[in-house]
Parts: sequence; C-alpha cells; structure tokens
Amino acid sequence: MDLWFIIKERYMLLSVLLIIMFVSLFLLLAIWKNYSDVPRSLTVIIIIICTVIIALSIFALVFAVSFGYNS
Repeated sequence: MDLWFIIKERYMLLSVLLIIMFVSLFLLLAIWKNYSDVPRSLTVIIIIICTVIIALSIFALVFAVSFGYNS
C-alpha cells in the first residue's frame, strides 16, 4: 500500500498520537527551561514521564502505520 493512503486512512489515530507527543515535548522543554525554579525531584519525575510518553507515542505511531488497528 501507498504510505499516503495509509496516513489518510488512519489520520484520527495518528493526529491524536501526534498531539499527545507534542504536548509531552512542550512540557519537557518548559520544565527544562525552568530547571532552577522547580524542585529537583519533581523535575526528574516529569522528565522521566515525558520521555516514556514520547517513546510510547512514537512506538504507537509506527505500529499504527505499519500494522494498523483494524486492517
């Protein structure tokens, strides 16, 4: 199948995953910029959670494009 056809077919799932990934990336960059204002333990927890969410979103994007969710 053509990649563009697959993306058009699954655009809702892909857009939700991209929004989640961009929000996590924004939070990660915001916490990194205000590193000195936030307690260190909270910063480490937020960085770990955002990194996990970004990694899972990338995995889900690859899975949705490669295998699909109702093909």
